[in-house]
Amino acid sequence: MKKKRIKIAPIKGRLYFTFFAFVIFLTILGGRVYYWKTVKGAEFENRAKEQQVNRYDVMVQANRGSIVDRNNQPFAVSTIVYNVILDSRVLALPNSDEDTRKKQQDKTFAALEKNFPELDYAELRHGVQINPETQKPYTDNSWKVLAKSVDKEIKESLEAQQLIGIYFEQTTKRTYPLKTLACHVIGFMRGDAKWGIENYYDKYMTGTPGRSFIAYDGNSTAVRQEYNAEDGNTVVTTIDYTMQQYAETIVQETAQQWPSETVAIMVMNPNTGEIYAMADSNSFDLNNPDEIPAMADEEFQQQWEVMTNEDQIDYKNTMWNNFNVVSSFEPGSIFKPVTVAAALEEGIIRPEDTFNCTGAVEMYEETMRCHLRSGHGVLDVQGALAQSCNPSMIYISQKMGRETMYKYFKDFGFGSRTGIDLPAEESAAKAVYAKDAIGPVELATMSFGQGFNATAVQAITAFSAVINGGNLMKPYVVSQVIDKDGNIVYENEPEIKNHVISRETSDAMRIMMKATIEEGTGKKAKIEGYSIGGKTGTAQNGSRKQNNKWALSCLTYFPVENPQYVVLTLIYMPENYQDGVQTPVPMTKKMMESIIKYKNIQPSYAEDGTIINKKQGTVTVDDYTGSDIFSTLLSLDSKNLNYQTVGTGNVVVNQFPHGGTQVEEGSQITLYVEKGEDDEGTMPVPDVRGKTYTEAVTLLNDSGFEAEADKEKTKGVVLSQSPKYGVSVELGTKITLTMGEKEDEEDNTTNE
Repeated sequence: MKKKRIKIAPIKGRLYFTFFAFVIFLTILGGRVYYWKTVKGAEFENRAKEQQVNRYDVMVQANRGSIVDRNNQPFAVSTIVYNVILDSRVLALPNSDEDTRKKQQDKTFAALEKNFPELDYAELRHGVQINPETQKPYTDNSWKVLAKSVDKEIKESLEAQQLIGIYFEQTTKRTYPLKTLACHVIGFMRGDAKWGIENYYDKYMTGTPGRSFIAYDGNSTAVRQEYNAEDGNTVVTTIDYTMQQYAETIVQETAQQWPSETVAIMVMNPNTGEIYAMADSNSFDLNNPDEIPAMADEEFQQQWEVMTNEDQIDYKNTMWNNFNVVSSFEPGSIFKPVTVAAALEEGIIRPEDTFNCTGAVEMYEETMRCHLRSGHGVLDVQGALAQSCNPSMIYISQKMGRETMYKYFKDFGFGSRTGIDLPAEESAAKAVYAKDAIGPVELATMSFGQGFNATAVQAITAFSAVINGGNLMKPYVVSQVIDKDGNIVYENEPEIKNHVISRETSDAMRIMMKATIEEGTGKKAKIEGYSIGGKTGTAQNGSRKQNNKWALSCLTYFPVENPQYVVLTLIYMPENYQDGVQTPVPMTKKMMESIIKYKNIQPSYAEDGTIINKKQGTVTVDDYTGSDIFSTLLSLDSKNLNYQTVGTGNVVVNQFPHGGTQVEEGSQITLYVEKGEDDEGTMPVPDVRGKTYTEAVTLLNDSGFEAEADKEKTKGVVLSQSPKYGVSVELGTKITLTMGEKEDEEDNTTNE
């Protein structure tokens, strides 16, 4: 029988197959490893780093720069505060036993409840329990803000207890320690929206944020990384805290006496454009801008409840707006000095010219009346200003004509923004006649300030140009921006926008308008012994049938010989207006009296009318341009002249009045200074008058100076200092202090 043969595959073939299959597998595996490591490796590495870093990556907000008054009184400050953060994943303690978990959670929540009892702790406790289905906490996140803006003491107290799952985010809190003071100037912040200086100078105060985060090294060790924030700069305003207080008190008192839509005051240096005070009666607390003061009145509450949401928003925006900058009114007779100054400058009239006022002027079926219906009779130019005569202004405008009148109207800044460093300034251009639209009637009404609108800041700058030598100044509310080291980052200096009239014309106007306060419509603003000039104004805005549409204004300046202060007061739309009853003149007098008392300004005249000076007579001002400040001050002292400095440095680059001008002894000279070549290492001396010895020494030392005083006479307050404040001297200089009681203080005018 033949046997069947069975074929068996060679073992060697199987081995080859297995070997090649294994090589292919390794090749594919190697390729994938290469792909994940080389091609996708960078991406995965970045993801790993992000996971390591981002878990506790916190932006550290920079401290916003402060806003201070001209004497370093804080208006707005930022403080470091903290947000309290709960990491539910950490506090859940998933890898701990039940007892440890409960103990740590109880400890954390007990500490939190002590400081923040308003939180829902039942919900928080539930959130850190482990969900048996997912094995994760019910609130599965690592970032829940429990409390905002917590102060440093609470933060440190919680940190000291080493609470599980609690972390802190550093941030800042903006506060306004003076609450309502200068609220429309300073402004406030609300999310991304900002008002006032907070808006205009935002980029200087913002600062640069820092960063705090935790990364993990290769050994899984947590490493905290810190990048410090860079704080914002400090904004120094021209506002004088004390004058601002006076202004706000006066506008509120006047608003109480005569309810009006707005009562406003501005105080400005006519020679530089610096705003010392700017107030209106619609004030609010900067810390709580939504809180409406009028809500205290039950009748207003009822009105508020029926307002639409849009009306309520409009009301708040009106309250927050700075009336002096964004609202306009018909200026009325406070415009008359512009009409007269233009005619004098062009030689169209002379001060001795006369006009016959019969009480009205008939023009093209229009009857334009004077406020004195019976007429003033014959008046010269000074009398026309003092008695605020409308027909006299009409006669002057007819002589000038449309072209000349319009030219000076524009040259004095009407219809254009002043350029003040505050947001949303109104130009009032739409409420001003186009030149081609000015006919005989329009020309006549323009001459006494009606038929067009102006803002308060336009009115005060134009009026200042009339009496300061003819310079239309750019007004400003911020003098400097300084960094943490005291370096000047930004500086506003007096800027002449236009030279409108000659000094001769300005001098004539300045002297003539004294009669308005001595014997004219502003005589209720007269202060015995002081030389004051000014102009009053009354204008009916809008339709003649709307009896409450009145703007009552007054502009004054003093001293007449060398004006240092110009004051504008305004009662806008008083309720139930009665001619001669509601008037801003008394509030003008109060404001000037407050400044005189605060600045210790000595009277110009004795009771018998004779001029009062430390030395009688006049002196010629030297030309100090290019001179160093020290020799300049010695010269001024020898001539019995007072001074103020504008700017920082030791070299005089300009002055007012200019060299060669005759002034009365005791007058104030404004010196504009800049840094010279050898001016490094110097600093203006701070004003320490009125401070205690300890306060003065601290301030001087902090500023880099030494203080020196009689050790036996350190009680009371500083009455005087040498060198005087504002002068730039070398750091380390000894400042000599004279101490005493306030009632013993003598004339300190030379220090102003």
